[in-house]
Amino acid sequence: MTRDSGGGPHITNTAVDCTADYLIQIGILEGDLNLTLRVEPPPPDDDAPLAAAERRLARSLLFRWRAEADAWDTTDPEPLPVRWTPSRRVASSGEYVPVGSGADTIAGTFLRLRPRRRLVVLGSAGSGKTVLSVLLTLELLARRLTQGEEDVPIPLVMSLESWDARRQSLTEWLIDRLRQDHPGLPPVDGVHPARRLVLERRVLPVLDGLDELPGPRRAEVLDALNSGLGGAGDAVLVSRTAEYERLDREGKGLRHATVIESLPLRPGEVADYLRRARPPARAAVWARLLRTLRDEPSAPVAWALTSPLMVWLVRRTYEQHPADPGELADRARFPTREAVEAHLLDRIVPAAFPPRPPEPGRLHPPRTWDAERADAWLSYLALLLSRREESELAWWRLYTAPLPRLLAGPALLATGILLSLVIRAGMSGYAEDSPLGDLSVTTSVAGGVVFAAVARSVTASWFGQRLAEPRRSANPLLFVHALRSLDRHTRVGPLFRLAALAGGPALVVVLLCLYVFVSPEPVLVWFSVGGVLPVLLMIVYAAPADTVDAATPNDLLRGEQGALVTTLTLIAPLIGAGAGAFFWLGGGSSGGWAAAVGAWAGASAVLVLLSPWSRWVLAKCSLAATGRVPWSLMTFLTDARGAGLLQLSGGTYRFRNRRLQEHLAGRRARERGRAASPGPGTRALPVLAESRDFTVERTADHFRLHGRSRRLPLAHWTVFGTLMAVFVVRFGVSGQWQDPAVWAALLVWPFIGALITVAGFLMPPRRLELELTRDGVTSVIGRRRFSYEWRHVEEITVRRAVLRGRDARFYALQVRLLRNAPRPPRRSRMGEGWFFVLPLGFSSRVDPQLGAALADFAGPHWTASSGGR
Repeated sequence: MTRDSGGGPHITNTAVDCTADYLIQIGILEGDLNLTLRVEPPPPDDDAPLAAAERRLARSLLFRWRAEADAWDTTDPEPLPVRWTPSRRVASSGEYVPVGSGADTIAGTFLRLRPRRRLVVLGSAGSGKTVLSVLLTLELLARRLTQGEEDVPIPLVMSLESWDARRQSLTEWLIDRLRQDHPGLPPVDGVHPARRLVLERRVLPVLDGLDELPGPRRAEVLDALNSGLGGAGDAVLVSRTAEYERLDREGKGLRHATVIESLPLRPGEVADYLRRARPPARAAVWARLLRTLRDEPSAPVAWALTSPLMVWLVRRTYEQHPADPGELADRARFPTREAVEAHLLDRIVPAAFPPRPPEPGRLHPPRTWDAERADAWLSYLALLLSRREESELAWWRLYTAPLPRLLAGPALLATGILLSLVIRAGMSGYAEDSPLGDLSVTTSVAGGVVFAAVARSVTASWFGQRLAEPRRSANPLLFVHALRSLDRHTRVGPLFRLAALAGGPALVVVLLCLYVFVSPEPVLVWFSVGGVLPVLLMIVYAAPADTVDAATPNDLLRGEQGALVTTLTLIAPLIGAGAGAFFWLGGGSSGGWAAAVGAWAGASAVLVLLSPWSRWVLAKCSLAATGRVPWSLMTFLTDARGAGLLQLSGGTYRFRNRRLQEHLAGRRARERGRAASPGPGTRALPVLAESRDFTVERTADHFRLHGRSRRLPLAHWTVFGTLMAVFVVRFGVSGQWQDPAVWAALLVWPFIGALITVAGFLMPPRRLELELTRDGVTSVIGRRRFSYEWRHVEEITVRRAVLRGRDARFYALQVRLLRNAPRPPRRSRMGEGWFFVLPLGFSSRVDPQLGAALADFAGPHWTASSGGR
């Protein structure tokens, strides 16, 4: 209060950002009364940019998943009536939820979970668990955008295959995926909003693909998931029941989660769904099938259509004229559920690859493939796996198909001859200046081939059979980091490994010191730089990749290509430098360059032509040229997986279930006029109980199989095949293919190999026995005896035999022991923790009597083989 010029008081009241409704002035008022209101803007809302980013992300995901749902007809004309129930086989530690029906929503069930929203959705192949996750995603996004429920999290559907839990935490993985998949989100505080969205738990991870991970990675991922979610994190996990149930028994399940299983569809609900989904003009054609579903719930077609996969196939198959869905109700033509499913599976490939182009809003839209050709390609791959009694489709094993094996030798020779012509044309000037002429080029190239072959052979002995698998890409500048993978893949003992890795560099230094201070012999430099050092670096930088723990097959292919580039830019130049140094230090100049270039060319030819990448190129090109697979095979397999026909298993593909593989393989075999059974090369050795050379003794507490069996040595062909390949590359690249005597020398290797095989077969039959009791299993092969007690056995099954790190080309009964079990003799080790019991021959199939005895005496330890290694 102040006084004015007239002596009266001047009263001023100032209200700043005031929320009062009345202003009361107490006292005697003289003079003017002035009231000033100063209105200041509210403080800025820091969450406004983040809310805008959330809305943008939610809209983008809604459009994307609508396109995915439309591609699979899961919401047209309404969501598929998939039901669920609390799991009876897996203990649920979260809130109990009632059985869901078509009127309930999976999103409403999820949002009612308290205090943690953690849901595990289980089901078998084709049971609708993926449909449930898609419906959950769509409804959560719709509630967020159309109903204004701001507390609803934004679902992020991701596959666990892209998460390396050993290198990234859950938080960092979600942040990276948000940045990669949604780079256009509006920035918050000048940066991408991914970190705030994840840290403030505004996104909900919906994780699929747990069952597609290899066994060791499943437990690692669940441990990392439990750790990353902490006590308050929310998540949805989708998996097949059997794989999750096995983890849950081991205490590896998702903590504080509610576990539900998808239920079979009800025939009446399926009939109502198909009635609304069918074209109105074809109502009369669909009437018979719909009537059967309503009135005969026990009909074969009603049982078959309890699977969402089969319902989708029915819609796609009989959508247009002249297809008649009523034929499925014909019990004379389709007497069983299996007959209906087989009929529909014949049409799964055309349904998965429709002729129309994909929606542009899909995350990874597949290419438009010709359905008929895609069917033929997948059928061939299925037949190839079935003949090998395998289920994993690995690109690096595709060269074992008959056609690539047949073309391997001619392709090596033809490529070597072309390279020899290129080398001679490029080094013609050096040959003219050398007193040896063309022989100087031939000698240097052959020397590079030999040194590279030695480096490869040592590496093969170091890693065993895994050298045929793709290699991991290593940065040449990070030598110490590259050393870390050697312990996991090596086949040699720790003492030998330490001596080699420590003594190898020391040997290089000693040889160079001898040259400098003792004897200036160029051969010392040649041997150290071009011999010992390339071997050491080959071991370090050509280590096999983790094919089991790999994220995707494409990652393995890129790793192999990176490893090949590393060997060409590091190993081959060292071999060339060693050869050039021998001539430079010996007094020559131009001859040194010629030797260096020639040795580098020869070493590069070996490293490329005998690499897994070259075998892959040969297999793909030969099979694609004959129409067995597409030229862009990896893209096709990726699209087939996106279409639901394949699934990932580590770094390999497999068909979504074994039945689909067998169905496609059997149909391909029938089309070619022969049964889908192993060929002549896969006939089992006579160790079966019904063989006349073997007898069986069986009591309640004892099973004994005894007889005699002939040997058929085949393991040596792996070594002989490698030697023959190196020999072909050497005389092809060096230009010796013009000498007829060299061709005669090539025949020596197959002759020796055949001689060893025949000699082994003609030897006297050896004693072969197998004895099963309630205490354990004992086998006798010749003079060797193998015995294991059941209390020490974790698992017994049939696997490919591996001898000294190499595939022995036959199957054997093997056991895996517990950690605290006594270790058997070294000669019984099969690698990867398995031990030898009994050879079974070239097939993994077990005689029914032997299989029944193993199931009886071994109990839960016995696992029927699926044909893999």
